[in-house]
Amino acid sequence: MKRFTVVLMGALLLVGVDAFTPAGTAAQIRERPGSENRERLERQIRERFENLIQTELGIDEAVSAELRSTMESFTEERRALGQRQAEFRRRLRSSGSLLDVDAAQEVLDELVAVQRAEGDLLAREQAALLQVLTPPQLVRFYTLREQFTERVRALRGGGPPGRRGGGGNGSTPLPIGWPYPL
Repeated sequence: MKRFTVVLMGALLLVGVDAFTPAGTAAQIRERPGSENRERLERQIRERFENLIQTELGIDEAVSAELRSTMESFTEERRALGQRQAEFRRRLRSSGSLLDVDAAQEVLDELVAVQRAEGDLLAREQAALLQVLTPPQLVRFYTLREQFTERVRALRGGGPPGRRGGGGNGSTPLPIGWPYPL
């Protein structure tokens, strides 16, 4: 539990870097003074999360490395989908009830497209992960990842665990597949 708390505290410091910002913005943040500390902290959090996964799933370093590689192979697509979801949420909030029939239909079509893209990504990711983990291990992995994500969300002020999308403060929800990569 102590290890998990350390990981969560470190994760709070990372909110807004790679997993939550476009690549250009993340690069700018890294160029700022003190960015070496942030990069070191990111690496430490990744390592601690991987240690937690290794311990909880009973996997060795080789399987852990394969798991990391598999998760990282979906990184760019996951980020792009997260940006698409964020843009959709912004559009939905800004348009409200001011849409005509055609614009409203466009919003509804985009909702379905985003949900399909998320489902497709999950299915492909799951198939790839099942090449590395057994079904029970994968279920446990998803459980650990979701618990981690929900706790970070709650600590970020995004509301109680189980609530999706953060609070009314305009915060960015954690992306699909988080904490890979940080």
